[in-house]
Amino acid sequence: MNATLTAPVRRSPLAHRSAVSAPDDLLHLSERAFDAKIVLRGLPEVLAPAVGKVTGLAMPEATRSTANETHRLLWQSPDEFLLLGPVDGELELMAALTAELDGQHVQIVNVTDYHTTLVLSGPKARETLMTLSTLDLHPRGFALDQVAGTTFGHALGWLVQTRDDEAEGGPSFEILVRWSHADYLFCELTHGARAFGMPEARPVSGEKMEI
Repeated sequence: MNATLTAPVRRSPLAHRSAVSAPDDLLHLSERAFDAKIVLRGLPEVLAPAVGKVTGLAMPEATRSTANETHRLLWQSPDEFLLLGPVDGELELMAALTAELDGQHVQIVNVTDYHTTLVLSGPKARETLMTLSTLDLHPRGFALDQVAGTTFGHALGWLVQTRDDEAEGGPSFEILVRWSHADYLFCELTHGARAFGMPEARPVSGEKMEI
């Protein structure tokens, strides 16, 4: 019997989920899969020239991010940064950064398929996040381009605000979460937003929703 081999298909951890919304555009939740994610380890002054040349970004200050139309750089510790880039652009980014930083005491790691990105936006996005995290998410404490690592229910993730509260459509936040936690967190976010009319989702693996 002849076996027919098919080309591998890249699937995101939330390929079984569709984007969901609350009534009256109060809230939108979706996944953005396969955007490039590169961890950069090294002194900021060593990384800065290469990052600037490859992406056009400046190094962010502590607990902040810098961004342009194609890339975003998140501060994660004094010598660790997470670079986000175009979908399927990780290999090109890796090659360019490696060439620019050749011989320097740095580490460049492709983590594109380790995390996925959940995008939560709308006038009730901030309130929804507050139901899942003890992080101070008041606009005075967490604003545009702010970054923080925290827990959402039982899932660890990195949170960044990418659109201002006063912008049309309200604020937008992105949560970078491990693939293995993505379905759980997607469901927790719908659970936390049920008061706003968001349709609830249940984890496919049967995790408890209680926090």
